[in-house]
Amino acid sequence: MPDVYSKCGMNCGRCPWSRYTRKALKTDEAFQRFRDRCKTILGYRPTEKPCLTCQTPDEELPKGSRLPPRNCLVRQCVDKIGVENCAYCSRFPCGQVIDLGTSWTREKFEEKHGASISEEDYLTFIEPFEGLKHLEEIRASISPEDIVEAATVPPLKTKTVDFPVDMPFSKEETAAFKALHELLATVKRSPLGLTDTDTFAQQKRLKSRMPDSLRFLWILGRFGEFKEENGAQLVVGAKTFIANRGSEKRLASWPYVEKTVFKILSEFGVRCERVAWEGVKEKDLTTGTGYLRGTGWVMTMTFDEKAGGFATLRALQTYTRKLDEKYGKKAFRYFSNVDMRILSEN
Repeated sequence: MPDVYSKCGMNCGRCPWSRYTRKALKTDEAFQRFRDRCKTILGYRPTEKPCLTCQTPDEELPKGSRLPPRNCLVRQCVDKIGVENCAYCSRFPCGQVIDLGTSWTREKFEEKHGASISEEDYLTFIEPFEGLKHLEEIRASISPEDIVEAATVPPLKTKTVDFPVDMPFSKEETAAFKALHELLATVKRSPLGLTDTDTFAQQKRLKSRMPDSLRFLWILGRFGEFKEENGAQLVVGAKTFIANRGSEKRLASWPYVEKTVFKILSEFGVRCERVAWEGVKEKDLTTGTGYLRGTGWVMTMTFDEKAGGFATLRALQTYTRKLDEKYGKKAFRYFSNVDMRILSEN
């Protein structure tokens, strides 16, 4: 099979989803055996209809085809600067390429399986996805004159409403609401763990991470309860969490919640944890592809002193409930703008 690289460096020539692999497996029986082995190693089965590679222009893709994804940020970014792949970009490697190119590695899958992976299985199912390694090899083979300036975009504009004056609360309560306002405004001003947010792909990622992070805070604030045995924690059940994701569907992906949302919020002093019910095993909390099941766990959240502590956590609960009571389905929009003017109303 040929070495044909995607724009983010994956080896399409040997990818389990590619047309080249499908063609090499000459019988349906061989393909089904291959699919089953791929599911064992990666957790996914290749689709019946093969990917035509992201190097195929949109106009040449069959109507209704799902692979390659037309909305891939790296694909769009590379097309904007008119190069073959990310190795030719002046910002290589940006955070998006690093994340994509190192998400599936031999070490990670051996850790997941708790056992070593054979060289044959590694080369067949994992190595094709080590995009960063491939791009580094390509980068080393090209001359400086081949490097093209990255496509950049203006800074992301964020909207926040100033903290209201004349709050009808005690000095201590007002201080807690002010600390909450500062926390939410700081989240909105943050790059949320991303670098190169002036590039097309990274800014698009920032735009999607922002509502995810805020929605998580909204769910725990609006629907979380303080339990006596948990002290200063807000706790929300699995079904409630899943049912109130709104447009932020990625919050159903446990790897995304754990490795991205939890990590982002921890930088601001917000500590989150998924806790299994007594007697429920961790492996039973998610599907085989990593999506949260609607039972067997609760989500908890605490604020450390950096985030304002327990008083600010309680202020979050009060604020979100007041917004929901007045604005209903539109409440999250006010929350996203850190609009606290409702608190100054009698």
